[in-house]
Amino acid sequence: MTIAAIKRQIPFLIGGTVTGIVMSYYLGFLVTILVNSIGWYLISVIVYKVVWRKSGLTDQKILLRYFLSKTKWQKHTQTV
Repeated sequence: MTIAAIKRQIPFLIGGTVTGIVMSYYLGFLVTILVNSIGWYLISVIVYKVVWRKSGLTDQKILLRYFLSKTKWQKHTQTV
């Protein structure tokens, strides 16, 4: 399930990175963060509702839980 969630998020990550680089050249860093984040969030919501017919929040929760579990595991192994 995590692999499928990552595969669905990759186009948004690539698109956000490319547009962020181009926009930061012209608009500045802070404006780029706001505009790029809002823009790609709206694009992802529309694509999730039209293509996969579900909310993108479920994938984001899955990925967040996965990466938090990995970071907690790494913290415990470093302190032991």
